[in-house]
Amino acid sequence: MLAHLRNILNGFHDTTMFLTLMLWLCIAPFVLLFTLPFFGWQGGLTAVAIAFLILLAMCWGVCLFPKISAEDKSNAHRPRLQ
Repeated sequence: MLAHLRNILNGFHDTTMFLTLMLWLCIAPFVLLFTLPFFGWQGGLTAVAIAFLILLAMCWGVCLFPKISAEDKSNAHRPRLQ
């Protein structure tokens, strides 16, 4: 069962997802601290939910579009145009 679960989750970037969750847990109290006096609980929880969705979108973008290495971008291996 555990091996089957590892095969399913093999392609997922669990470290990025974990860091995103930890970042959201650290940001959530500050978002609530700044929004509660002005907008109340409903506005504060809405702001925290929006922050969570923004962080999920950023996590999705990092996982979907991996970093291009510097070697791929360089023109060192290409012949010189004259």
